[in-house]
Amino acid sequence: MSRWTVLTVALALVLAAGCADKGPKRYHLSGPVTLDGKPIPYGEVLFTPDAAKKNDGPQGRAPIKDGQYDTAGADGLGIAGGPTVIRVNGMSGPGGETLCEYELQVDLPKADGTHPIEVPKQQPPRRPAREI
Repeated sequence: MSRWTVLTVALALVLAAGCADKGPKRYHLSGPVTLDGKPIPYGEVLFTPDAAKKNDGPQGRAPIKDGQYDTAGADGLGIAGGPTVIRVNGMSGPGGETLCEYELQVDLPKADGTHPIEVPKQQPPRRPAREI
C-alpha cells in the first residue's frame, strides 16, 4: 500500500474513534399512550430519572403521534431506565387544546423494550362554592 493510503486509513480510524458516543447508555422505548382508553392523538412524553430514588442519567423524550410514542427517531431521545418519572402532555393536535397533563412513577428496565402508558380519565377541576 502507498503511504497516502495508510495515512488516509489511519486518519479515518482516528476520526471514527473520536465520534463514538461517549455519553451514558440510552435505551429505546416505545408503546401506546391512551387517555381513558382512547389513543392520545398528539403530544409529548418525558422520561426523567427519579432522583428521589437515587436514579440519574439523561432525560428521555418521545413525541406522541396517533396514540403511539417512540424514543427513537429525529424527535426522540432514549431513556436511562430504572426508577423514572414519566410526564405526559397530550393534545388534540399541533397547536390544539390540551387533553391531559399527567405524571406517574415507574421502574423501567435498563434495556430496549415497550411500555404502554395509560392516562386515567381526569376529573374537571373543582370550583369553590360561591357564597350567596
